[in-house]
Amino acid sequence: MGWSVSYILGLVILITSIGIYISTKSFSETTLSFVLGLLTVYSIDWNKANIKLFIILYLAYIMLIFCISSIRLSAKQESILIQAACKLNINDSDEVYKRLKKISEKLTKYNQLSIIDKCEIIRYLSFRQISTVEYEEAINLIELFVGVCQTELIPCCEIYYGFYTYCYNLDYRDVSQEIEKMFDKVTSLNISYASFFEIFSQTKRILVEKIMTYDNYIIEIKSLAISGYSESDIIDILRKKYLQLVNNG
Repeated sequence: MGWSVSYILGLVILITSIGIYISTKSFSETTLSFVLGLLTVYSIDWNKANIKLFIILYLAYIMLIFCISSIRLSAKQESILIQAACKLNINDSDEVYKRLKKISEKLTKYNQLSIIDKCEIIRYLSFRQISTVEYEEAINLIELFVGVCQTELIPCCEIYYGFYTYCYNLDYRDVSQEIEKMFDKVTSLNISYASFFEIFSQTKRILVEKIMTYDNYIIEIKSLAISGYSESDIIDILRKKYLQLVNNG
């Protein structure tokens, strides 16, 4: 197999692999296909020239994949932040975008979130019209929730927002500190974090309408869970005991 034929076949495999990556967005699958393709081409006559060409093409492949990934990541970041900026202030979206981009590029406390994760949090907060002053602390808290609960990003954003509105309406001076205290109390419950998130989302009106304090709310949930009630049972009991009483009144 001559050098020219090897070069052409290797180039075809490189271009094809790049196309596969763009289509599937799977680095592992594309790399496996690329390497197997080159090994197949060179299996007949594996000489020094072919080894050199294999290395050159493989390095070119890695560099191109990296460039495509970087461009795709940058485009996604820009798209998310533009949506957030327009939601916050469509008349001054360019300046807001610059501010949000700086926030998204700052390191978090535990360095566990990707740049896209941080942008998703920023978009979530912006759609709920939370002040940008709160964003850095909010990102750190949501990162804490994700790390401790080992759950998806959006449910953690939802629990943050629920805690935030509760603390904001009670005029706490340091909202972020109070939210962290609230979450610490959740860790003492004998139910899963996912169960608490669901109970909280379905019954937080009890807190919003100040029917019960948060401490008593946590005690009530803990007591019901210890008594053997399931997640759905706890939701029903809290609604009937506190919300229907208010509606009837």
